This record gives sequence, structure tokens and C-alpha cells, in this order.
Amino acid sequence: MAFSLFIVISWFVCILTCYYVIRPISIKLVRFILTSFLCILLSYITCQNLPQFDSLGTFTVVICWLISIRLISLTSFSTTTLLTFQTFLLKTLWMCFPILPRKTAQNQWPIIYSIILIIIKLLINHWIYRWMTKCEVGVSYQGIFMFYLALITISYVIEIEMIFVRILTLDKYTLESFTNFPIFSTSLREFWGRRYNRIMHTIFKESIFEPIRLEFSSSTIGALTTFIINGFLHVHICLVSFGGKSSLFPTFMFFLLHGIACSIETKMRIQLPKPVGWIITHIFLLITSPLVVNPFIDKRPSFVMLNPPLFINVGWIPKLPLPNFCP
Repeated sequence: MAFSLFIVISWFVCILTCYYVIRPISIKLVRFILTSFLCILLSYITCQNLPQFDSLGTFTVVICWLISIRLISLTSFSTTTLLTFQTFLLKTLWMCFPILPRKTAQNQWPIIYSIILIIIKLLINHWIYRWMTKCEVGVSYQGIFMFYLALITISYVIEIEMIFVRILTLDKYTLESFTNFPIFSTSLREFWGRRYNRIMHTIFKESIFEPIRLEFSSSTIGALTTFIINGFLHVHICLVSFGGKSSLFPTFMFFLLHGIACSIETKMRIQLPKPVGWIITHIFLLITSPLVVNPFIDKRPSFVMLNPPLFINVGWIPKLPLPNFCP
């Protein structure tokens, strides 16, 4: 508990230092080096000795990376923008409390429809979890699909919080949605840019893509840099959560390939029909996905059993019948 408090205080001191000491420095490279050093050091200390196969450890790694990315951007590339310390702090910690004005948020349904969607996602997610614990799912496309379905339906946890925020603020504010039906993506750029993990997309776009694009006057460099950094983030997740080193290079290659593919899409002059784009997009996702999901599926028994979904043991929640076969 004392160590956790030390970590929290250290990050707050880091934010104070970035705003009051480093940000006023006139040389951009010096600001970048000093901020990066502080963030890397604190991230290393924070992520030491985290429990393996634990979703809290994975979440800790992600938070460290996103805070660091935001801090480096605000301290190194946004010094011409006037920011109070309160605004600086809120922007840095936005991923922990991704609150948005209701009018500017995407994928916002009436509250009653959102509640119905939460119930559907919860039932499907619990069903997938119970099926995965019953079956010995290997690294196959069926196993990958089950993992993907579990991943996009676990967002019911965030959407429950979203409902409370909307009710408490009389529907004036909401939370950024985790996903926006990624299954409907008709291009890789739509998948990564509009539909999958909206919270991380917002951080990456505002803090990596836009600054790099403006710095080098190139969207291609901005996109590739964003995917490369995302690749390193997921490599760190694999290292902390699973310990093995064999999956680190394939994980990085997944994001590098998708960065290259998105850059090619940007340069293409051909507008494919939406059904054709949908097929090509999901074939590419299916072919490349083993690179990034293999460690999760290989360690599935340990990871799944240690990380049950929320409300899985609540007796009054209906349980969908499990199939008599394994995928």
C-alpha cells in the first residue's frame, strides 16, 4: 500500500515538474529528452514485479504508457498553447476519466437503448467466458474469433459507467465509448481510426499522430510512428503479463504491418465498394491476428481463470446454454 502511494505521488510530482520546470524550457529537444526520461523511469518502476496473467497488471502498463504519451506531447509539442495547470492535469489523466460533452461524443444512443445493449453484451461476454473455461481452445481462427468477441463485449463495464455519468449530469456529459461496432469496418483506417478502442485512438491521434504530422508535414510518418509506438506498448504488455519473449517480435510486427497497410490505403486512389472493402479488411485482420493474440490464447487457462468478467457469479443474471462442442 505504501509503495502504491509512493508511485501515485511520484507521478503527480512528475506532472508538476513537466508543467512548471520542463515546459518553460525553450529548446524542444531538451523538453522531449527530459520528459521522456522521467516517464520511462517512472513507468519502469511502476511496472516492476506486477503479477503475471493479471488484467490489473495489463491495465497498469497501459495507463503508464498513455500518461507518458500525453505528458511528452503536452510538454514537448504543445508549448504554444496556453494551458492552466488544472487543464494540463486533466488532459494528462483524461484516459482514466474519459468524460466528453454529450453533443461531441460519437456512438451515443438513447439511454434505454444503451441499457439493452449492455445487457446483450454482458450475456454474450459471460457466455464466451464460460465456454472458454470449458473448452481447450488452441491457437486457431475459431479461438481467435472467441477472443475477439470476448474483447469487444467486455466494454459493457465502461458502458455501465457511461450510463451513470449521463444520468448524474442530466445527459449533458458522457464517457468516450470503448468501441463503435468494429465488425462493420470497411477499411483498416476505419477500424483503427473510428471503431476500435476509441479511448486509445483519441490519445494516439492527439498526442502522436497530429504532432508528428505537423512536425514532418507527413501523414504517413505520423501514422507509422503511431503504430510503431502502439506496437512497443503491446510488446511491454506481453513482457509484463506473460513473461515469455517469443511473442514480442510477432506482436510488434502485427502493428507495423497494420501501420504500413493503413498508409497504403491512404495513398490509394481506388474507392472500393463497401462489401469488397469489408471482406478485404476482415480477411487481413484474420490473417494477421495470430501475431498479436497468440500469447493470450496460449496462456488462456491461467489468464481466463484469474480474470473473470464482472458479475459472472451473480446468480440472478441469466446464463445462456453452452454448446455441446468446442470450437
